[in-house]
Amino acid sequence: MFKKRITPFACIVISILVCITTALGVSSYRSVLEKERINQIRSENGTKTEDGFISASDADKYEKLSQLLGRIEGSYIHNYDEDLSWEMIYKAVVQSLGDDYSLYLTAEEYAAMIDSGKGNFVGIGVHATYDIDTHGVYIFGTMPDSPAEKAGIQTGDVIIEAEGIEASEENYYKIIDAIPGEAGTEVSVKVLRGEETIALKIKRQKVDSENVLYEKLDNNIAFIRILSFSGTTVSEEFTKKIAKAQSDGCDKFIFDVRNNGGGYLDEIAGVLDLLLPEGPIINMVDKNGNISTVDSDANCIKAPMIVLCNDGTASAAELFTAALRDYDLAKIVGKTTFGKGTLQTTFSVSDGSAIKLSTAFYNPPKNVSYDKIGIKPDFEVDLKEEWENRFFKMPKEEDTQLQKAIEVLNS
Repeated sequence: MFKKRITPFACIVISILVCITTALGVSSYRSVLEKERINQIRSENGTKTEDGFISASDADKYEKLSQLLGRIEGSYIHNYDEDLSWEMIYKAVVQSLGDDYSLYLTAEEYAAMIDSGKGNFVGIGVHATYDIDTHGVYIFGTMPDSPAEKAGIQTGDVIIEAEGIEASEENYYKIIDAIPGEAGTEVSVKVLRGEETIALKIKRQKVDSENVLYEKLDNNIAFIRILSFSGTTVSEEFTKKIAKAQSDGCDKFIFDVRNNGGGYLDEIAGVLDLLLPEGPIINMVDKNGNISTVDSDANCIKAPMIVLCNDGTASAAELFTAALRDYDLAKIVGKTTFGKGTLQTTFSVSDGSAIKLSTAFYNPPKNVSYDKIGIKPDFEVDLKEEWENRFFKMPKEEDTQLQKAIEVLNS
């Protein structure tokens, strides 16, 4: 655990987030409360506390915000959403940090994030991506026992309409949002399969997420694609897929983390613990230089390995790549990775909202940060231009990066 020091600016933010429960209420009453709070802050001027340092300038900033909001309430001629005003203030405070990975989450957004992280959701159970050719939802797999599988959805199908929303570049996320819903309800979709359009009604149900896919290739090579390290079952899925591959006689492994944007610390640590010998998995360095290390035990898999990566490989997926490289367990094939080597921590607020902040650097075993740099592969291989934006539609024989990985393993 890290000891968090709250800066003067953060003290103001926390006061706004936690203490104000009558935002934009009656001006006179609010004024009394705020003056009391400002006087309290000023009375503590120059006093260091466990959480930070409070100064008179902090009170001045708080008072300025009060004056701005008071002017809006007292003089602005149009109707406005008071709650939205406060939400935008909170978001702006975090955005002002200039960090793409720190953000403010409303109570609804935070609840959705927690739900998505539980490893299950209500929907139809497909692996999907944007289809540049039709602007629809390209299906590159269905989850076991899912509503989509039961309805006959196939790999290669494209959802071109959902709940009456037709596919277009602008409507892609509207279609995505229309597909989930309450368990037991039906979603109406139109699916393009080759030249045929098929209308289907699919009953939504709770679906366990699937983040790890396995396929046995020729010469006893296990091809394991890790879509994400998000969710709470990735390390469990990975362990099962490794066991399945070994039972199938596989003695060589290709791990595909291309377009894997990362995920949770516990999950990446669990996955790497299965592969690495005894030693560090990750070194987390906080703002004060304090280092916290997660270690692997001595049990590990001994087999030739290749990691496939590209510029969409980020965060925990980069840690996966770097750790196997640092222990000299795998060769890296593909393109230089994204370069996100920071760890985010989410802090909840009393009203159900939350703030997500970058709180540590996410360094691999040899402690060489890849943040804003990325990881350069041992074998740099381009994809053919026609497949750059059609990654999940690409046949294996056209996947030049995968073919290079197979070549390296077989040699």
